Amino acid sequence: MSKLIAAITSSFLFLFANVSLAQPEGYNYDEDKVPKFELPDPLVLNSGKKVKNARVWTNKRRGQILELFKEHVYGRSPKPREDMHFEVTSVSEKALGGKAVRKEVTVYFSTDKNGPQMSILLFLPVKAKAATPTFLGVNFAGNHAIHPDSEITLSKNWMRPGDGIKDNRATEASRGAKASRWAVDMIIERGYGLATIYYGDIDPDIDDDFQNGVHPLFNKDGEKKPGPDGWGSIAAWAWG
Repeated sequence: MSKLIAAITSSFLFLFANVSLAQPEGYNYDEDKVPKFELPDPLVLNSGKKVKNARVWTNKRRGQILELFKEHVYGRSPKPREDMHFEVTSVSEKALGGKAVRKEVTVYFSTDKNGPQMSILLFLPVKAKAATPTFLGVNFAGNHAIHPDSEITLSKNWMRPGDGIKDNRATEASRGAKASRWAVDMIIERGYGLATIYYGDIDPDIDDDFQNGVHPLFNKDGEKKPGPDGWGSIAAWAWG
């Protein structure tokens, strides 16, 4: 249990360390300046009754807590649009020295091929004879940064400062810059697949009041950005 808690804690620290880079000026990071607040008891229903068993938790309280997170933390994510469509843009059956099939699939979030879209990079073992268990991970530096493979399409979207990034755009020098975080060859050799998406395809990690990325496609009539309980960037990345 202690290892599980440590892993969860590390994940949250990593997440918020990345998210904090996108916060505009004026955000408070001083605990002493946080107003007093009281969190709801997780084991008490909205009606005031206590959660006495697993059935009540599963059928009632769990949903109430998730609703609170939607309203106050992450916002409400929409369902995919009916006009979302997919296109295989490249295939190589001799990737990684002949060990893998490499595919790139563009996901168009609407009928507009010039509008918001994301690119899925997929590696599958050549020797696979059936459906392959596949790891899915969102990357933070572009699909091209997870492996030095020269045929992976170089991302053209906005990038945070980093290795091989010039004027917030990727260059050839950024290819494979984060390869140490992605054990692509080991995953393939063990018989698994890998799929990854650059989170900036879904919503660039820069504050422009939700005018870039996928958000505008889902604004309601008259809206210029998500409403008070609308989805933010973290919810959009998870949605993607």
